Amino acid sequence: MKKIEFIKSAAPSITNKEINLVHKAVSFGWGKNMNLYIDKFSKKFSKFVGQKYFLPTSHCTDAIHLALLSIGIKKNDEVIVPDLTWVASAAPIVHVGAVPIFADIDLKNYCISLSSIKQKITKKTKAIIVVDLLGSMPEWKEIKKFCRKKQITIIEDAAEGLGAYYDNKPAGSFGDISVFSFNATKLIMAGQGGALCTNNSKFYEKAVSLSQHGIDKSKTGKYYWSNEIGFNYRWSNIQAALGLAQFDRIKSLLRYKKKIHNLYYKHINQIEEISFLKNNKKIKNSFWINPITFSSKVKFSKEYICDYFLKNKIDMRPMFYTLSSMPPFKKFLRHSKNKITNKNSKLISDRSILLPNGYDLNEASIIRIKKVLLKLLSHKL
Repeated sequence: MKKIEFIKSAAPSITNKEINLVHKAVSFGWGKNMNLYIDKFSKKFSKFVGQKYFLPTSHCTDAIHLALLSIGIKKNDEVIVPDLTWVASAAPIVHVGAVPIFADIDLKNYCISLSSIKQKITKKTKAIIVVDLLGSMPEWKEIKKFCRKKQITIIEDAAEGLGAYYDNKPAGSFGDISVFSFNATKLIMAGQGGALCTNNSKFYEKAVSLSQHGIDKSKTGKYYWSNEIGFNYRWSNIQAALGLAQFDRIKSLLRYKKKIHNLYYKHINQIEEISFLKNNKKIKNSFWINPITFSSKVKFSKEYICDYFLKNKIDMRPMFYTLSSMPPFKKFLRHSKNKITNKNSKLISDRSILLPNGYDLNEASIIRIKKVLLKLLSHKL
């Protein structure tokens, strides 16, 4: 009997290009070359997103933390964040002592809704974290116009958005500060890592200082001298080499993601009980991950559905849980603006799953996923 292969939820694309460049970094990336690949990656990435300054960090979460500190977010300030996102988008708000205010999403793109932002804003609102969720994009034109009018700083969480475009402008180009992730599941990866991008020199200089224990030798001329208490959020040259090799392949990686999306759409879209996210013409989705949403006819929970797939050797992931439903954020629900129910976020969270998105997928894998899905839906609903 032929062995059934396990379909992973994610898998990177590693070629000889990555292996060779990492080998060079390990062998020769020391001493005077200790920042060689970091500098090369920074220059290329900064140009790609159209932001003047680029600061690599150990994680994207660290980049969000630095962004909040760099723009001066303090205790009891309010920062609006979408209710439906990965927890790392909101955790740094709590780390700096600020109050996360959970906004609802737009069903057209699964990203933060401007109408909900307008409901949640107060005199204490200092920033908004806008997430390019799962490779989709929000209505950036309207959001930017509103935030400029209200003088509210935008942090664009483009961790999942790299390669996506809104109105022909790339993800990461919309925030006063934008952040990215290069962990092992992302469009391009470096094992781990993140980045902070901005056109604002003051934000950048503050972030650089804080990311290196508050040390700025260019200003003091002193080694090991901290001007303030900072953090160790630096990236390694070896990771940058891996990221650089991946970044050089970004067009082919995006083509692969689009191919996988088209195959999913071809084989699964005709199933009555499910729907795909459909963006408008302004949004060019990167298809980093393909979510599907079940109709109200399907009574199974997303956890049951994922467990069912796992029993069939397919690692299916549930849609993110709403942040407002999680214990760490319970104390913030007393805030009046968090008492407004985010109905769209809950609907998509409860009824959606995330299809496998690895670079090892092929049409046969997707046909198998479809068969298991049809088998699941054939049970009494």
